[in-house]
Amino acid sequence: TQKSSVLKLLQISYRLIDSWEVPSKFLGNPNQISEKLADLKMGIELLIRDGQTSLDDNGSLLLPFEDFYQTLGDGNVRKTFRLLSCFKKDMHKVETYLSVAK
Repeated sequence: TQKSSVLKLLQISYRLIDSWEVPSKFLGNPNQISEKLADLKMGIELLIRDGQTSLDDNGSLLLPFEDFYQTLGDGNVRKTFRLLSCFKKDMHKVETYLSVAK
């Protein structure tokens, strides 16, 4: 179902970001990259936790993403989650392409 597909995509994204955490510390300015990766990772964890309880039977979120972002206090974290949302949409496109290509 779409619900399991969304959660699976979030888990894959989490692992992808997790795999970048250690190498990012050895790159040019580790503070910028590491902080953004940590924010993305935290956002994915929140989405996975919320997604497991707030997805309806059709697999769509009960609240739009924008409402979720507005409930967060920090502007930088909210901006990072918006980027994550775009990343998620792109990953859906990739997933669809790979399904069709099979």
